[in-house]
Amino acid sequence: MADETFLFTIFLLAALIASVFAMRMISTIVQAKAKTTEQQNYRDLAERAVAALEQQTGTINALRSELSATRATLSNVEKILKQVE
Repeated sequence: MADETFLFTIFLLAALIASVFAMRMISTIVQAKAKTTEQQNYRDLAERAVAALEQQTGTINALRSELSATRATLSNVEKILKQVE
């Protein structure tokens, strides 16, 4: 009886040690996957930010060209008004 109890205790201790290492490995794997997902989310966010900045730059350039055209037209109108006076 004592031998069986001793062997059972050793088996439980070995199982406990193995389960602790297994949980630790699983925890490391889960953390690595979470970190990878987080990094991918940051990459996606950065790509969206760059796309938004490019779109804003295009809009600003279009507005600048329209403003230049409006200034030229206004300058022509001013010249005509001065000639009329």
